[in-house]
Amino acid sequence: MHRVVRPFAYSADGLTLVDLNVGDERDFGDLTSGLLKEGYIDPVSAVAEPAGEPLAEAVKIEPRAVRKRK
Repeated sequence: MHRVVRPFAYSADGLTLVDLNVGDERDFGDLTSGLLKEGYIDPVSAVAEPAGEPLAEAVKIEPRAVRKRK
């Protein structure tokens, strides 16, 4: 299995085009070596998973001083 790293149109049967998007996984059969060389796909095990959003730092908010009304 390989994962798409650059979007492209693919036809497994030679007649029906399928638009592949980044992250799609499938077996490309005989086309695998050419797609790997051109940088369109990577082996599933070689694709690094995104680490996610960095966590925001905790901020301590001090209460406002209370104003006395006249």
